[in-house]
Amino acid sequence: MTKCWALALVFAGCAPKPGGALFPEGKLPPARVTTKSELVLACVPADSDVVLDSVPQGTCEDFRGAPKGLSLKKGAHRVQVKKPGYLPWDTIVETDGTRVMMNVTLISTGGGTP
Repeated sequence: MTKCWALALVFAGCAPKPGGALFPEGKLPPARVTTKSELVLACVPADSDVVLDSVPQGTCEDFRGAPKGLSLKKGAHRVQVKKPGYLPWDTIVETDGTRVMMNVTLISTGGGTP
C-alpha cells in the first residue's frame, strides 16, 4: 500500500477594514478558535470520493470551500480520497478549530474509468 503525505495549510478568515489593507504592516489577525474545524479540499480529479474516519462523505467537489468545507470536530481524523483507476490517498489531520485547506492530486494507475 502506498502512503502519501500532504502539507496542510491553516488559514484564518477576516474582512479588511474599509479603505485599509487586509493585513496591515504584515501582521496577521489572531486565529478564531472554535470546537469545530472545516476541511477544504481541492482535488484532481475533482469528482474523487472523500471518506472521513471510514464514513463516505461525498466527493471533493462538495468540500471545495464554496459554499462550504467538510465540518470536523476538534481532534484527529483520517481523511481518504479515492477514485477507481487511481492510487488512493490518505492522511491523518489534527484539527484545532480552524480551517484546513488541502490540495490532493491522485496518481492514475492507467486503468479504471476516465
